[in-house]
Amino acid sequence: MTSTTSHQSMVVRRVLFLQQPDVLEAQKDTVVAWLRETLPAASLMFAGSPEEVPQGAEFDAVITPTLPWLPQALARLADYRWIHFLSAGVEKIWAMDFDKTRPLMTKSSGVHGAPMSEYAIGAMLYFTKQFGRFHEQARRAEWQRTWLDELAGKQLTVLGLGHIGQCLARRAKAFDMTVVGTLRNMRPVAEVDRVVPLDEIGNELARTDFLVCCLPLTNATEGLVDDAMLSQIKPGAVLIDISRGGVVHGDAVLRALDNGLLKGAALDVFEQQPLPPESSLWKREDVLITPHVAGTTPHYLKRALDILMANLQAQAAGEPLVTPVHLEGGY
Repeated sequence: MTSTTSHQSMVVRRVLFLQQPDVLEAQKDTVVAWLRETLPAASLMFAGSPEEVPQGAEFDAVITPTLPWLPQALARLADYRWIHFLSAGVEKIWAMDFDKTRPLMTKSSGVHGAPMSEYAIGAMLYFTKQFGRFHEQARRAEWQRTWLDELAGKQLTVLGLGHIGQCLARRAKAFDMTVVGTLRNMRPVAEVDRVVPLDEIGNELARTDFLVCCLPLTNATEGLVDDAMLSQIKPGAVLIDISRGGVVHGDAVLRALDNGLLKGAALDVFEQQPLPPESSLWKREDVLITPHVAGTTPHYLKRALDILMANLQAQAAGEPLVTPVHLEGGY
């Protein structure tokens, strides 16, 4: 079940934009310019806290991140017909107290395709070309040459062929890699050599040189990349986690590195964020740690708003929403 389809076509005339106050000022000009271009007849209100939302007001669309105070803001409204989330992941909303069945709900899936797939390619090159080693050598003014590997001919296995996974597949093909990926609903995917169900990934893991996790965090995926999964991987593989904190089990990654199953890991998300200073992951030369930045880009907000417009156009045409929130799947 998705948050879709039974709603009649609607015209968006009143828009409420919610955001943390420190971010709101930086985003206002972009939102105003976008609205003038795409919905010139619509009125727009900004709110940086629940108290700034007018009591008893009605809006056609609410544009918002998964803010911790979102339920309080929505509770002040007499009516709202659409919620568009500025994030691709919406796992935080399931613990929030507001009606998720009445309004249309869409998310910004696809907004991360370019930056996160580029991050994954960069991480693969980081380990393949030993950039970390050479960076440390340079700091010591040390000239020590070594033979380097290449991406060509290597197998990339992508857990989750959504927007990000498909963007990554296209980029990986430019490096002449073999690309394998998982889907819930099986179908051919452009630039992907083999598509397999997630529960049949074992044989592919045994051939995998780079394992990239792009899955949303749901009840079904929490803790998915664990000791059992990593025990099936080709020794010397590299894990790249650009999913959501909790899909990959951090202690299992440490064990896989210690026993040689993994040669390295690039980790952008963690079960606890910020990653605690006492975490053993900080101390390893075979781990590249970044602070949940793989999806950042100066084009983020504009792309997220364009995804909203694509959904509005589809809904007006009586077509399925482009990026609906899936109530049953939890993503």
